[in-house]
Amino acid sequence: LWRIFSSLRKITWVKPRNIAQLLNCWINIGNTTIKEERSRIVPACIWWTLWKERNQRCFEGKKNNVQNFKMNCIALYYFWCKQKVLVQAEELFDVLDYL
Repeated sequence: LWRIFSSLRKITWVKPRNIAQLLNCWINIGNTTIKEERSRIVPACIWWTLWKERNQRCFEGKKNNVQNFKMNCIALYYFWCKQKVLVQAEELFDVLDYL
């Protein structure tokens, strides 16, 4: 998931060893535009998606394939940014452009 968001922002980086360094590094990378504000929610979006997937696997016996897992994260990011549910596949291009 980190690779998706970093490649969409055209960032090459090595993830730090701990969470505090990761957050500091992620916030300091990128543009000084409104996209920077949106990019600040990326870590929370990734962790929320991972947490939900983990709970589904542990407590409900369900699991998503890798593509659905990635799409869930991207759709959540889009929803958090625009407060709009991603319904159609064509909107995916809007999401990716929104990054």
